[in-house]
Amino acid sequence: MLSSLLTLTSCQASNQISDVQKKDFIGLLKTLPVKGEFYTDAAIDKAGRYLPVFFALTEKDIEKYDIYPFLALSRGLCDRKVHRDYAVRHFAEIRHPMLKFGWGAMLFNAGALQISQVMRCCFGSTTLPSKSVTRTESFVKIAISFSPR
Repeated sequence: MLSSLLTLTSCQASNQISDVQKKDFIGLLKTLPVKGEFYTDAAIDKAGRYLPVFFALTEKDIEKYDIYPFLALSRGLCDRKVHRDYAVRHFAEIRHPMLKFGWGAMLFNAGALQISQVMRCCFGSTTLPSKSVTRTESFVKIAISFSPR
């Protein structure tokens, strides 16, 4: 399982991430230690090196899983400056829309992104279509609840 993850380089683009690497990462995620509902520092240390794989996950990749552990991991990763910096540089590579929006809200809340950057990347515009407001408000509330303090 870890052999395909170990061959991953930190600059690997999401279009170079294989399905095997994604499955291995999801398998790894299931084994990471938690304290309460969040991942431990040791878990964040281990998961941080796999941000390219994490950002390459799509809706299809994780459709059969609860989104909460992925957002909880995002929150832990976003607490670390090195991972926040990586996320800012590679924000456009986050493929899953809810994860992208969550990261966008956390990065905005941490002062790392401007709201116009988040809106443009998540919605293709700095204005929000009216039919998306309710779903978006829910995403914002979830993402803000995970944002670094």
